[in-house]
Amino acid sequence: MLSTLLIAALLSACASKPDEAPERTEAEQYREARESMESNNYVTAVDRLKELEARFPYGRYAEQAQLELIYSQFRLQDYPQTVVAAQRFMRSYPAHPRLDYALYMRGLANFYMERGFFDSMMNTDKSARDLSSARDAFEDFERLVTRFPDSEYSEDARARMVFIRNEFARHELHAARYYARRGAYIAAIGRAQYVVQHYQQTPLVPEALAIMVKGYERLDRPALADKSRRILATNWPDSEFLEDDDQVDLAWWPNENKGLLSLLTFDLL
Repeated sequence: MLSTLLIAALLSACASKPDEAPERTEAEQYREARESMESNNYVTAVDRLKELEARFPYGRYAEQAQLELIYSQFRLQDYPQTVVAAQRFMRSYPAHPRLDYALYMRGLANFYMERGFFDSMMNTDKSARDLSSARDAFEDFERLVTRFPDSEYSEDARARMVFIRNEFARHELHAARYYARRGAYIAAIGRAQYVVQHYQQTPLVPEALAIMVKGYERLDRPALADKSRRILATNWPDSEFLEDDDQVDLAWWPNENKGLLSLLTFDLL
């Protein structure tokens, strides 16, 4: 009997070691996550916020923790995970008063998704790239300014929409130049025409019209060439693509022989 009591006492003593730290409360864990954020230690902040979510999924800090997680992952430039976190918050709290913030952050993450290391070092031309993430960003910003026109983030969202729209137009012109240099004038005109029709407020429209003029001239369609030239001269009389006699000049436009040669040699010569 005595030995049984001694064993029980020994086990009880081992089970409650005096140096064992008590389990942190939800408030303490959230405070630690905030302290990590304030010290710009976002790696630790993300770990602590995820742990907080796992331990207290329905706690008083659950909503705020998800918002902090969106921001922390964005600061780490982990844009795919920022998008995931923002989408999860929007699904979980569709009527939350800070839904505009989550939508804005998702747009920002998509906006920067295509930026690589070298983009932060130099002004690279992104017009030749796939712009799927930029389209997602544009849709996010458009949804933000439509649903929350008075949001504190709407003004910046509108400015970014202008920038993205210019990128879309530049992307189309990049393709138009590509086709024109290879003698594919119908394809070049089609891309330029798309810019004129869909991106009228961008500064790329004058060059698009100039491409249409030159393309129609190559296709021996003088009426269509004259129509495009008149639109260009009427709306942009000081355009760099217009000469004094209102003839169109594109410095990069290939002469007829070069266009044929490029087409036959896949532009290797």
